[in-house]
Amino acid sequence: MTAFRALTLAAASIPLTLLAAPAAAQVSDEIVLNILRNCAQIDDPTARLACYDNNIRSAGGQPRNSVPGSMAAPTGGAGAPLNTQGPSGFGREDIRTPERFETPAGQLDELTARVSAVSQQQRGIYLITLEDGAQWIFTEGVPFSYRPPRVGDRVEIDRASLGSFLLTYDSQASVRVRRVR
Repeated sequence: MTAFRALTLAAASIPLTLLAAPAAAQVSDEIVLNILRNCAQIDDPTARLACYDNNIRSAGGQPRNSVPGSMAAPTGGAGAPLNTQGPSGFGREDIRTPERFETPAGQLDELTARVSAVSQQQRGIYLITLEDGAQWIFTEGVPFSYRPPRVGDRVEIDRASLGSFLLTYDSQASVRVRRVR
């Protein structure tokens, strides 16, 4: 009986504006939903996108003309051939091209500098301060046998994969580091 009362109270709290919505608006929403469902069943991604774009246009909307970060967006209409030559669109930055691996102007691939301070943060994790004030911290612990650099020693920091950096010192194994300041 208490569940029935709770349901009755919940039903009574439905805003009257929802109940008074025009039937025509509800029908048009159903039509739009059915059109979107039909578009979603198209296997070819470019044809599916064209279906969405054409139906948005016919409903008075404006489809997006380009995808942020892309060189060009597909511009074909229903059945019109799309320009698929060259990399464009979502995920384009992951395509392996020679230009992708070039170092941008003014960006270094490696740095050699003198150490001005070293402090152990926890076992195997060191904070290295260079002469220019930059601070680098080990992102992975080093074994007990690792000899950390001392004040005045030269270290080399190289760019590594996925935006990481490797610190090399005294012909020891490289250590992954992160700049903190």
